[in-house]
Amino acid sequence: MKLRYDFLFILAFLGALLAQAFPLGQTASSQFDSFPAHDKLVSSVTEFRLWMGDRVFHDTLVGPNGWLVYATARSMDRFQNARPLTTNDLAAYMKSLLDFQALVEANGAKLFFVSAPYKNTVYPEYVPAEIQKIGAESQTGQILNYLARHSSIQVIDLRPAMFQAKQSAQVYYSTDTHWNDLGGFAAYQSIIEALRPAFPQLSPHPISDFKIFMQPPKVLDLSFIIGSESLAEERVQLTPLFRQMSHADTLTLPSGRHVTFARSQTPNLPVALFFHDSFLYSVMPFLSEHFSRTFYVDMQAGNDMLPRVWVEQVQPDVVVVVLNEHFLDLLPELLAKGRVMLE
Repeated sequence: MKLRYDFLFILAFLGALLAQAFPLGQTASSQFDSFPAHDKLVSSVTEFRLWMGDRVFHDTLVGPNGWLVYATARSMDRFQNARPLTTNDLAAYMKSLLDFQALVEANGAKLFFVSAPYKNTVYPEYVPAEIQKIGAESQTGQILNYLARHSSIQVIDLRPAMFQAKQSAQVYYSTDTHWNDLGGFAAYQSIIEALRPAFPQLSPHPISDFKIFMQPPKVLDLSFIIGSESLAEERVQLTPLFRQMSHADTLTLPSGRHVTFARSQTPNLPVALFFHDSFLYSVMPFLSEHFSRTFYVDMQAGNDMLPRVWVEQVQPDVVVVVLNEHFLDLLPELLAKGRVMLE
């Protein structure tokens, strides 16, 4: 009789746990969390599952070539275009942005709206073939097309830049949800070029102004989610060959999110205020060189960090909202509340 390998996992876990002498007075949960080999044991089970051919893990799928795919219900809905927005949804979305644009312009600044593509959009070939598209157009496409047709909001769609950069290098990590420094650099160049007509003094650095090298392997977010200690990945880093004129400091908030302030030694540059998600963190060092002062506010910073308050207090020359398409539909709520709790 053939044994199921998940039954073997149960036996392996129980055997390892029962072999330990747990301290008295602790709950079963805290005992397991304090188990000396907890991480190693979880990683060993994950490696065994991978070796056995398992490709379905918590919130993650294993695609071709070991590519890890973030596979929450929200992520898969976005990839499959399973939940198209209605005309009313799109109109409400545009109104929210137009209201924010009016606030920005009333404070003497220009607004730019940046849509960053998700990893599954740029690398659909690594999503398991069993997951097929359902709808013809993504929510991202719906939103950006609607804004282009019905508003004057200046939109920066980073999908073309990522598809182009992908032709010459890997621009997203295979074991993480985010782009690497090469993807971030492509985003940086696109953003600065889009701002340039309004601010002619801005000009992005070419890639030749940086040295590219690899940092030691590290367990990144999707490897961490599935509990693997062995699926570590080298990280691309771009180091400037020029003297950097900006310096940044970061404040960690009670919410766990960050606010970063950068100041440049170069005078007569615009003041910039960026509202962003985690995709912008790797892009900040590139951007900060082009502004006299730069404020980076995580869109999930919290209810006491409303975007309108920052605009009124900072009095920037330019306001840039950067969201990856995984959270793009949440922008109206983020602008109104400063934080959205996802299930």
